[in-house]
Amino acid sequence: MIDGILLINKEKGITSYDVIRRLKKILPTKQKIGHAGTLDPFASGLLIILLGKGTKLMESIGKLKKKYIVTAEFGYATDTQDPTGIRIYEDKKNVQKTQKEIEEKIKELFIGNIDQISPSYSAKKIKGKKSYELAREGKDIVLPTKRIFVQEFNVTHYYWPFIQFEIICSSGTYIRTLINDLGKSLETFATAIDLDRIAIGKYSVKEAFNSQDITKENQDLILAKIINLEDIKL
Repeated sequence: MIDGILLINKEKGITSYDVIRRLKKILPTKQKIGHAGTLDPFASGLLIILLGKGTKLMESIGKLKKKYIVTAEFGYATDTQDPTGIRIYEDKKNVQKTQKEIEEKIKELFIGNIDQISPSYSAKKIKGKKSYELAREGKDIVLPTKRIFVQEFNVTHYYWPFIQFEIICSSGTYIRTLINDLGKSLETFATAIDLDRIAIGKYSVKEAFNSQDITKENQDLILAKIINLEDIKL
C-alpha cells in the first residue's frame, strides 16, 4: 500500500473520478485512493490525489485556500453557469461594462466573507440525491446559503465581452457562481467559459503530472511524483 499524495493536472473534458480510474490501472491492487477538491469536467488544473493513509488528510487539504484563473464571457447566462449548459438568459441591450465598473463592483460585493448559494447543477446532496440529478429531472431545488471567503478577485485581462480573473478563495467556493453573481450585480449576465485551478495551499499545478499522461508506460514517472506523508506541506 502506498501512502502519500499525488499532484495531478486534470485535463478538460473528464471528471475528477476519471483521473482515479486511470490511476487504479497502474497502482497496486486494492490501493486506497481518493481526491481532495473536485473539479468540474469543463475545468482543468490541480487535483490532489490521496493515497493510503493520505486519505485521512482529505478534510485538512480540503480546507486549504485555492487559486484559480477563470475567463468569463459577459452577455448571457446558462443553466449550469458554465459552457456545458443551455443559454437561459441573454442581455439584449448588450451594454459594455468598463474594467473600472467591474473592479468597483468586485470591491463592493465580492471581497471578504460573502454568502453564496450553490448552483443547482452541483454535487450537493438534497435528501440523499445529488442536486444536478434533481435539476436534470426538472425539479425545483432550494439550496442553502454558504459563507465563503474571497481573498483576491482581480481582473488580469480585459477584452470585452471576455474578462479573465485571478481568484484566491476558501474551500467550497463555486467560481462559476461567483462569475454568475458578478454578472447579475452589473445588471447583465456572465458565464464562466474557462476555469483552471492553479494552486491549492502551497501546491502549484506547475508541480503536477498531466492526467493525459497517466499510462502504464509512465508508471515509474508517476510513482516518483508521489509525496510521502512526512513531506506533505499543509
